[in-house]
Amino acid sequence: MAALKHDHTHLTSPDPERTIEFYTKVMGAKLVKEQESGGIKLVDLELGGIPIRISGQTGADKAWQGPRYGLHHLGLTVDDMDAFVAELKSKGVEFVVEPTQARPGLRFAFIKAPDNVLFEILEIKQS
Repeated sequence: MAALKHDHTHLTSPDPERTIEFYTKVMGAKLVKEQESGGIKLVDLELGGIPIRISGQTGADKAWQGPRYGLHHLGLTVDDMDAFVAELKSKGVEFVVEPTQARPGLRFAFIKAPDNVLFEILEIKQS
């Protein structure tokens, strides 16, 4: 079997510019590259080491007959959950799950990004 390596996580949106703005201005993603492929504008971002590609459509749209299910959430760690949560709330981010202590040394929360994408925010403290 061929070796696999992660290249990108692709998010499609009916309003790609709004989605790009959320990831860059709210989540702090960095713009890596803008390109066009087959008439489709693709924007590559880097978010906490995760390469994310955003577009309004993909090359598979016409061939794919099923629903667009599959990506549940992306997990990101933060050093200071309380400060990060306060910053997100000040920017109007919707929390699906408020910060929760799962066990000693582990707190988590879930936030909703545009187009119903979920992010799990984790604070992991070593004991």
